[in-house]
Amino acid sequence: MMHPPLAVDEVDRFAAHRGDDAWLGDAWEKAQIVLCDPERERIDADEEGLRYYDAGSAPDGPRVYLGGEDPPVFAVFADLPEGLPGRWIKPTWAPRDLAIAVEAIGIGHWHATYRFHPTTGEPLSARMAGWELSGAHGRPVFPRTDPAVIVLIDDGADRVLLAQHQRYGGQPKPAVAQNTIGASAQSTRQGRYACIAGFVEPGESAEAAVHREVAEEVGIRLDRLDYVSSQPWPYPRSLMLAYRATADPSQPLALQAEEIADARWFTADEVRQMWLDSADGTPSAVRISVARFLIENWLEEEGGR
Repeated sequence: MMHPPLAVDEVDRFAAHRGDDAWLGDAWEKAQIVLCDPERERIDADEEGLRYYDAGSAPDGPRVYLGGEDPPVFAVFADLPEGLPGRWIKPTWAPRDLAIAVEAIGIGHWHATYRFHPTTGEPLSARMAGWELSGAHGRPVFPRTDPAVIVLIDDGADRVLLAQHQRYGGQPKPAVAQNTIGASAQSTRQGRYACIAGFVEPGESAEAAVHREVAEEVGIRLDRLDYVSSQPWPYPRSLMLAYRATADPSQPLALQAEEIADARWFTADEVRQMWLDSADGTPSAVRISVARFLIENWLEEEGGR
């Protein structure tokens, strides 16, 4: 079993350099620089991967040191009205480009969100190469990551339980619309049944969150729960914790009306048709998701039986 597409570790972040202004100044002059637009949620890239700039060609803007020494890698926040939407980074990119893109998008979201100190209300300014925000008073603010769980539930035989969220009910939109730059976020999951997922609540373990979310959304109990892998999901700043589970399919489904439009058990052929056979029209946000990773691994298992 491979790791999810965005679970890549290709660039050493060298956190010790973040407080060394002299080193950072020298590093900037020989850096690879990526451009990110947190306001529009876009990044400078094309179908092949990221576009890199040097110190002479990069525009002015807030900088974040992402890591690396040979070469150092920085992100600059700039206006990119024609940039690639962040959710459309490609699973076919080189792992290094994927790792840099995920880090740049995630830290960019944080900078765009945290403009004022949460306790003093003062404007925040960046320090430590963009990895801390501080005001005149109060403690420094550090990047936030929200843990979320996602689970693929099988019946112990040859079916899996998938649900359709209320936000994404209805028929899928045409493939052309789904792959158009600037398409709405909803188009990436319109009409699709997917794994059950949700955020971990305060004082709750990840495993408890899985059991709670499944009980809340579809009203069943799980017999087995196994951790699979994690993946960063910088939309805006989640860490997806992926699980596999088994449940008795004879249990009646009780759907959470405000969250779930429909849920049912699917065969491998049905899942393959919905998730894989329409690959040409499948948005990148789906193809890089940990849900796709879980489903592909289950399909491989079923094909080997």
